[in-house]
Amino acid sequence: MDNISFRKKHYMYSYEKRFSTNLPFHLHQYYEILLFLNGNATYVIDGIEYAAQAGDIFITKPNELHSIFFVEDCIYERHFVQFDEDFLNKFSDTLADKFNLSASLHKISAKKVKQLKLDDIFNKIYDFTSSKPNEFEVMVQAYIIQIIVAICNCIDSFQEKAIISTKRIEKIKKYVNINFTKNISLDEIADNVFLNKYYMCHIFKEETGMTIKEYIELLRFTYAKKLHFEEKKISDIATLCGYNDYSLFYKNFTKLSGGISPTDFFKKSPPKK
Repeated sequence: MDNISFRKKHYMYSYEKRFSTNLPFHLHQYYEILLFLNGNATYVIDGIEYAAQAGDIFITKPNELHSIFFVEDCIYERHFVQFDEDFLNKFSDTLADKFNLSASLHKISAKKVKQLKLDDIFNKIYDFTSSKPNEFEVMVQAYIIQIIVAICNCIDSFQEKAIISTKRIEKIKKYVNINFTKNISLDEIADNVFLNKYYMCHIFKEETGMTIKEYIELLRFTYAKKLHFEEKKISDIATLCGYNDYSLFYKNFTKLSGGISPTDFFKKSPPKK
């Protein structure tokens, strides 16, 4: 198979085979379903580590922090599809709601992937994208929907309970994602999600592996990089990210960038003209 990619406004497909490279924590505004084909790696999604085996599927939702770390140098091979909420809503509001819950599973084992024949569907998408017959875009969309429906239907009762427990976390994240550039307190967040502050902090840490404050700082770090590519000044970036004190912005940014100051970090990644 040759590397190949096909992108439209609300969805895309890609197959890639390359030398392994660790990815920093990042998030995006769309769903991703990734079929892991080869490599010796660990996926981290919302602070939870998942060992990656050939044939596993990994699912990330919009605004979920994730990364991949390779245990050793290897060839990394994968298929993946990405799509936004508009893509789901175009087909069914019910499907959109159900998949949003199902995506909280994060990982589907290679054995289950085989049972559901999801690997076969990814291969069919590759074949259509490579040959581009008439109406191939319609077929690619149809196959992506098949994958989504299969994932929605593979939830057993144990997994459903796990999904229900993550609803509280999603409410917390939703509020934080909207307000992370403001000077929000834990009390304010707890009041808006109707939870006891201490219980809220406990379940968030238990579910994601990080504190709410750490999550806010990661959102601000990601947003700072986005603002940089929009050619904002560093002093303005600090303010827009919610910092009244530049020294605090400097401290937190440097911590998350691996010890690199904002000025040096942005010099290495100049805005695209």
